Amino acid sequence: MGSKTVASSARVIANYGAELVLSTDTGEYLTATNQKKLGLVVCGDLVEFKFLAESSTAKQTPIQAPNLQGDIATGHAQVTKIEKRISTLARTDRRRQAKPIAANLTQLVAVTAPKPPFDPLLLDRYSVAAHHIGVDMTVVINKTDLLDDQSRESADTLEKIYRDIGYQVIRCSRETSQGIEQLALALKDQVSILVGQSGVGKSSLLNELLPDIETRTGALSKISGLGRHTTTVTTWFDLPTGGAIIDSAGVRQFALDHLSEIDIQAGFREISELSMQCKFNDCIHVHEPECAVQEALKQNLLSRQRYEHFLSMRQKDE
Repeated sequence: MGSKTVASSARVIANYGAELVLSTDTGEYLTATNQKKLGLVVCGDLVEFKFLAESSTAKQTPIQAPNLQGDIATGHAQVTKIEKRISTLARTDRRRQAKPIAANLTQLVAVTAPKPPFDPLLLDRYSVAAHHIGVDMTVVINKTDLLDDQSRESADTLEKIYRDIGYQVIRCSRETSQGIEQLALALKDQVSILVGQSGVGKSSLLNELLPDIETRTGALSKISGLGRHTTTVTTWFDLPTGGAIIDSAGVRQFALDHLSEIDIQAGFREISELSMQCKFNDCIHVHEPECAVQEALKQNLLSRQRYEHFLSMRQKDE
């Protein structure tokens, strides 16, 4: 068997755990595994690879991957190098170590909804994570058609808290098409990851943004050979308006125990700014005299909810 040319680079566009799907710089798509010494390879990574022996699909007619530009390569590859990442979203694993989820992001899109109930602590964790890796965050309040009087009040409070500290907040509904155009504009030319609890409607948003997503995921299933209904950890989709969006699995928790107290305080941008006015440099903003954070709380200039979440995260409480 003749040797194959090694692509100068490829991007990881799907992560099925042990199995990866790469998009090469020559327009091919192929399955790959990674060398264990490299650590975790994640969706969004730019990698170098080498071809291994021809796979069992080599005798098949290459599948044209709809909207994925190019045919599926018939070989199997091994990732040999991970290029330097410009950003890495991670969360704490069971060993309290940072576990990467996706790489080379420019924006985190945190999706919440009235059903399941809003989880402000989870949103605050996402805001800290986004700040830590140096990317923007947009908050999406989804399923607005399901808002009742109580949940509408919660949504209004949530929106005010985040807008007051400088985050973009978008209300969306697939049923009414509310906010879809605004969300598409926010995603334009960005590499964004959709994150949030299971059931908040990330898939419905993707269906609105990418009407051909079923065709795309079907093509990825054919490439991987893992079946149409296999749940991926993360999947990369190019956007027609420029940029890309990474879909991630829904979570119940998003621990950040691998971050230091300094990192956590920096992630609460309004508390970090207020702390510059505290009398003591080592102020922990609980009972110290002339604490600017405590003073802001007294004057209702700081969200008590955010402050309590700050204390909870700093103590690494779940």
